[in-house]
Amino acid sequence: MMLKFRYKSLWMVSALMAGIAILPPAAAAGLPGPVHLQDALLTAADLPSGYAPNAGGSMAIVSDLSTDTNICDHRVSHGHANTAQAAFLGGIPGPMLFETLSVTGPRTARAIVAGIASAPRRCKSLNSGTAAGLRLYPMRVPRLGDASAGLAFTVRPAAVTMTIQGKLISVARRGITVTILLVDSPRDDRSELNVIAAGAIRKLDRTL
Repeated sequence: MMLKFRYKSLWMVSALMAGIAILPPAAAAGLPGPVHLQDALLTAADLPSGYAPNAGGSMAIVSDLSTDTNICDHRVSHGHANTAQAAFLGGIPGPMLFETLSVTGPRTARAIVAGIASAPRRCKSLNSGTAAGLRLYPMRVPRLGDASAGLAFTVRPAAVTMTIQGKLISVARRGITVTILLVDSPRDDRSELNVIAAGAIRKLDRTL
């Protein structure tokens, strides 16, 4: 499946929070293969206490975020990527945590990270009719992998009186883009997200 990022990808968070499952994209040919990527994914044992696997969670939003070098251009990204994905729920009603590993190649992985870093400056807000209001905010992250960047966002779906908050870290490592997304956490969780992202990179290095 051609992977893409549009602002509507973040609007999908509202559907995600309602528990609507969306199938992940099909993997394309390439190395490392899907089996190796799957082995490199985080498990509940790798996470802070309280997280459990969430097999029904939507991961389409993470796929879109993890494969586009310019998230502000509203255009479909080019190419295919092997992907492996995992979703976790940190209790009821959340937060929800998503990890995607995408085989993009070193140059594209770095370009994706650069796009995440610049997005809050280039396209910090958007409102589109009845869909949602989206705001992006810069977020400092530790130096991870070959390159790393982060952002925070809020989404205000027009159909409901709620604001959904999220944070994302993107890391380029050995030709793989690692995307960690935390959605609707009720607390300031940047330090915990940083720990999770660092653990994801360590596990990737051990596995591949």
